[in-house]
Amino acid sequence: MISLFQSISDRLYQFKLRHTKLIMTLLIFLIVPTVTGIALGYEMGYNRIESIPIMIADYDRSDFSRTLLEYITDSEILTIKDYAKSNEQVKEALDSGEVMAALIIPEAFNKNLLKGNGPTVEVLYDGSQMTVASSAKSALSEILLTVKAGYMKNIYQGKLSVVESESMKQIQPIGATYRALFNPTKNYRNFLLPGMLAALMQVGFGIIGLSRSKEERCGFFKSVSKIIGWGCAGAASMLLCLGIQYVFFGLPYRGSLLAGLLMTCFFAIAMTAFGFVMGRIVPDRVFATQLTCVLILPTSILSGYTFPVIAMPQLLQKLSVIWPLTYYGDGIRSLCLKEIGLSYFIPHLTALGTIIAVELLFLACVVFVEKRYYDYQLS
Repeated sequence: MISLFQSISDRLYQFKLRHTKLIMTLLIFLIVPTVTGIALGYEMGYNRIESIPIMIADYDRSDFSRTLLEYITDSEILTIKDYAKSNEQVKEALDSGEVMAALIIPEAFNKNLLKGNGPTVEVLYDGSQMTVASSAKSALSEILLTVKAGYMKNIYQGKLSVVESESMKQIQPIGATYRALFNPTKNYRNFLLPGMLAALMQVGFGIIGLSRSKEERCGFFKSVSKIIGWGCAGAASMLLCLGIQYVFFGLPYRGSLLAGLLMTCFFAIAMTAFGFVMGRIVPDRVFATQLTCVLILPTSILSGYTFPVIAMPQLLQKLSVIWPLTYYGDGIRSLCLKEIGLSYFIPHLTALGTIIAVELLFLACVVFVEKRYYDYQLS
């Protein structure tokens, strides 16, 4: 048995030595995107954050507080982890990470509520987990509003003998309807996954472009054909990755197919061209690879996909316009969630096309300088 494994290992090693280029291409365009896509799709299988542990400190122990706790118990987003006897116990639970939120109901809360003194409950969140805190805050806000409205309605009708129509006027002086469009279930995977996959795969596109530029010192037009060819191969890989999410993990796609195809091709070509140019201007292959990765990886954050560009400093806002992911990440997410056509993405395509044109212009300058240098050396 050991000799069999040794034989297979030797054959695989010999295959790797003979087909290094093929293996690298398969890894970047097929194996890594597929495995990453399946892993991320499985990881976010619950679609939204649920069962957030919360601690309750109920010093009131009234009908109102019991009703409030029943609503929290029925919530899918919150799970009551424990009941605290003091605020120090709440603080220790939050510090240790045992719970990520806490609700403190003060003494005489119900009495003050009936007297109209405007009592307040204290809600604490673990701010180090921004996403979890946001989900817990949203769930608790909805529960508090619902409980307060229902409880006050019963008070008006039962104890103050106010008719239902008048009691509704008292508890709802301002009417409002809230609707979350495009992602009404607040599906976290639909929000995050399309751009996250692009952020991961753009590194591979850049490395493939760099690798192909090192194969031979070809002229401008042959370089452009290489960039377009490998860029389209990268786009096919990206579409495969999104297709896996669509087929196996329920990721929606509601926008224009043509817009998605063009956006993906432009994005992949832009990143391949970037890697190609880096390989052409940096002589050392290892240093060129490191430099390419260092320049591409920060764009995952600076592109504004997970943190809005408008909230960044002015310098970063201006820099964000040169990253292809700025246009593709937001665009592909919109195509997944919104029923919109190609015309909405003309600005995105124009920006990506401009980036590609600038990269190719820079490449033309590099090729021209190299040719003049070699001509000088020969003369």
